[in-house]
Amino acid sequence: MRSGVVIKERDWIVPAILLTVVTGVSALSFIPDASGLIPALNILPAWMAAAAIIGSITAFLSMAARGVSSPIAELRSVDRQRAVYVASIILLAGLNMIAFMWMKPLLNYLVPFSADPLLADVDNAIFLGHDPWKFFTWLNFPWSGLVYHQCWFVMMILMLLVVTVAPPSPQRSAMMLSYFVLWSIVGPVIHTLMPAAGPIFYSRMGYGDRFDALAPGPETQWVADYLWSIYSTQSFGAGAGISAMPSMHVATTVWIMLAVWMFARQFILPALAAGSVIFFLSISLGWHYAVDGIAGAVAAIVCFLVTLAYFRSRYPDAARLPEGIPGTAEPPADKPAVLA
Repeated sequence: MRSGVVIKERDWIVPAILLTVVTGVSALSFIPDASGLIPALNILPAWMAAAAIIGSITAFLSMAARGVSSPIAELRSVDRQRAVYVASIILLAGLNMIAFMWMKPLLNYLVPFSADPLLADVDNAIFLGHDPWKFFTWLNFPWSGLVYHQCWFVMMILMLLVVTVAPPSPQRSAMMLSYFVLWSIVGPVIHTLMPAAGPIFYSRMGYGDRFDALAPGPETQWVADYLWSIYSTQSFGAGAGISAMPSMHVATTVWIMLAVWMFARQFILPALAAGSVIFFLSISLGWHYAVDGIAGAVAAIVCFLVTLAYFRSRYPDAARLPEGIPGTAEPPADKPAVLA
């Protein structure tokens, strides 16, 4: 019997579940009204439906590119156990995001905002005496706010699916676990250490008119007004919570870039272009200071490198599999990578 490198799924799934549970339980310990849990839970069906639609479209496009004569027949031949596994991982990722959504507004009330003037000054220093949003106002085209949120949402779900179905490898395990670490640890911890509302709320927080000339568009202004109404009444709502530092949009976008590099490298240039637009829109729309995105990007890279180092040390033989696109190369006959 041939020896093999056994990549154990539980090595990343168990920590991911624990991170989700701890985040949720921590929020439950402080939440003033249990009714505040329901709005975020209502997002879960939309999350799963979006994953099903995105996954189906991607599968059909892949089959079309491969010249499959009967896509329906191929879909029917999919291993149901594998399909349930993929759906379970996407469900876990959705629950993790909801746990973060429970925690995020609580941090607004437990940790008073104080870092906005500092972050605005840091931005000004980085850009040599200029506030960076002024360089990117040309990006505030009609519906740019929807592009910022919806494109990011689709990209994130798509890459979660791509990584979930990728062959087992230390890189894949590191990508998956680092995603949960970003939402459950990095976001809340950095927010607690550097609580900031963001440029779009600068004036409402009483810091002055420095960002009053921001013109993010009606859809972004509507979301900002909604978030402010939730914050000012210390209540809870779907997708509520204000947090500038770090930019989780940018942090997860960089996670997406890393995932593309690992598992779909042929798409890296369009992915980098889309990621750059997300970063610049985070500034031009007023949601974040530039330094928020920089911090989020660094956090995403560090999380991935730390988790990758851990899994490579745990599976040193797997780390020596043939080069190529990491995590996708076929293992040699005497060392098959096995999912366990």
